[in-house]
Amino acid sequence: MKLTRRDFLKKSTALIATLSFGGTMLATEKGRALLSGHAEFKHRVKSPVLVVVQLSGGNDGINTVIPYAAGAYYDTRPTLGYKQNEVLALNNELGLHPSLSHMQQFYRDGNLAIIQGVGYPKPDRSHFRSMDIWQTAKPEELSDSGWLARYILTSMPKHPLPAIQIGGLIQKAFNAPRINIPAIESLEQFYAFTSKTSANDKERMTLELKKIYQNQPKQEMLRVSAKYASAAFQSVESIHSLLSSYKSQLTYPQSGFASDLQLVAKLIAAKAGTRIYYTDMGGFDDHANERKQHANKLKQLDEGLYAFYSDLKDQGLHHDVVTLVFSEFGRRLKENGSGGTDHGTAAPVLVLGGQVKGGLFGAYPSLTNLDYGDLKYEVDFRSVYYTLIEGWLRGDAKTVLGGKFEKLGFV
Repeated sequence: MKLTRRDFLKKSTALIATLSFGGTMLATEKGRALLSGHAEFKHRVKSPVLVVVQLSGGNDGINTVIPYAAGAYYDTRPTLGYKQNEVLALNNELGLHPSLSHMQQFYRDGNLAIIQGVGYPKPDRSHFRSMDIWQTAKPEELSDSGWLARYILTSMPKHPLPAIQIGGLIQKAFNAPRINIPAIESLEQFYAFTSKTSANDKERMTLELKKIYQNQPKQEMLRVSAKYASAAFQSVESIHSLLSSYKSQLTYPQSGFASDLQLVAKLIAAKAGTRIYYTDMGGFDDHANERKQHANKLKQLDEGLYAFYSDLKDQGLHHDVVTLVFSEFGRRLKENGSGGTDHGTAAPVLVLGGQVKGGLFGAYPSLTNLDYGDLKYEVDFRSVYYTLIEGWLRGDAKTVLGGKFEKLGFV
């Protein structure tokens, strides 16, 4: 089928949607110079990086950080409760799930902070609404503004590549006018053409398309399309050029989550000045057969994070990266009749990294003074965000969150 130049530009919308970053883009060599010499990010590798790990489905916090000295734990979880000799002890009262051996070592080394009983007033047990609350940081209202988008707008509005999401649809945490964050599933897929396109054809077609886009059309809509499509091609070239600095020989576990973290490590090694990376690990909605499923998911989390930080350490980057691990809610204290747990409320949040001040923060919620069978929260999740924005990302936390919250001191 023959297409006129006008029709071709109109039909390029899908390409633009998948590759466009919005705003100013990076040319291959010019991009490297811009990113390394940007006035706000002149420290390059030493610029603080935040990696967000979202555990979708509602992670069972009670069987993640286990109150193994409490009788109520065993009374309410006769089949799901872990025996004291199975738990990876943190102290005489609390321990980690048996699958989290590397997290126990991070804790012993002083690089893992466990914030206990994290939640918010009037908790919502719906996956969608609760995740919406965590991503907008506005429990009292329906908002279209994401907390990370507000940080970007207030602290790094002109940075060409402030954040990257690994895989999937863009999370609402990045939602705001004038914010356009790329989602990258793999570097192999981050091209303008499919994997079936030969290298020679890919190069030839890219050159031809760039020529078309560089000739600015007269019509405004087509001019905008051409501008963003041209920028998208430059962005693809920039990412692959910057990745040449990644030299690690470390073998990651064979899981989707570990592969996502390795991609993050490669992008961090590129020294692009990107501040935020977002990953999503699903499979935590354990209404039935939880014991085996939850153990497998936590093992993937533990092994993936260990490989990630081992990789960063080999590259001398582990002190520049902090990782936040959260879920939209925890699970109920009492196990159900299907060997699982139902939607709950408060749960622990993990923060780890080379410069994290490890330890326990907040208080473990009471197992006897419950809110309709659920744990009462002890720490507002916005305090975790406030601490990360002000203490790590060096942003205006009060403006981003619309008020002042307790600073927890783990960074």
